[in-house]
This record gives sequence, C-alpha cells and structure tokens, in this order.
Amino acid sequence: MPDYSEFPTTPTAWQERALAEDWQHGSTLLPVEQPPRRRVDLVALVPGVAFVVLALVFLAGVTVPLGFLADGGLLWLVLVGVGVALMVSELRRARRRRG
Repeated sequence: MPDYSEFPTTPTAWQERALAEDWQHGSTLLPVEQPPRRRVDLVALVPGVAFVVLALVFLAGVTVPLGFLADGGLLWLVLVGVGVALMVSELRRARRRRG
C-alpha cells in the first residue's frame, strides 16, 4: 500500500470550527511584522511636479516663451522623458533582482 504521509491531511469539520474559534478570540495570533516602507516613485513624481508647476505658472498669468513647442519640440521632450523613465525603471528592476 502506498505511503501518503507526505501529503497534508484536510481538517475535519470540528477542526475547522476549533480553528475558527481560535481565530475569533485571537489567542494564537502571532505578531505581524510591518512591511518595509515603500520608496518614492520618481518616474511618477517628476512629471507630476512638472505638470503642477506649469499649471500654476499658466494660472498665474505669467508669460512663458513657448518656442520649443513649435515644430514638434514637445513631442521630442516627451519621447526623451519616456526613454529616460524606461531606462531608470529597468536599472531599478535589475538592481532589485541582483540584491
């Protein structure tokens, strides 16, 4: 006859009720460690701050020379920004895998 002792057994109904009662009373709870604090996401923070600054400048009525927006300047700015953001995210991911 094969030995099935390596597989966990399923609890019966009275064992499930006993576990549920213990859970409700909190007598067997172990202390939970606090998860590590998340770092600031710079890829989201930098464009967010830039957007807020531009919005405040335009709402204040300040005249800003926007010559760089002509001939696709804004598109180039966005493409370079996205490229830098992707590069930084890949470097962070590689550092997390390594360490």
